Amino acid sequence: MRIITVIVQLALTALLASCDQQESAPDIEPGLGRECFESQRASLPPGTQYEGIDQVTGKRLTIKIMNGVDVTTIDCALNPDGTLQVIDE
Repeated sequence: MRIITVIVQLALTALLASCDQQESAPDIEPGLGRECFESQRASLPPGTQYEGIDQVTGKRLTIKIMNGVDVTTIDCALNPDGTLQVIDE
């Protein structure tokens, strides 16, 4: 019985050690994600909700949205100074 307890404890320890902590969004103005969402709101289904910043890579900001069915992502272009790139329509 003692061996089984030790094996279970080792398995649980290994499982917990293998779990990565969720990465937080890099140092970026939180309002930038909301601004990205608002810039694309007209093309999104009614009731779509902003969920937060997913990642920032180089010249692109990716945010998470809930479109009523599932959580998905959309991208916005960034200027070299880190501000949102405005697309004139």
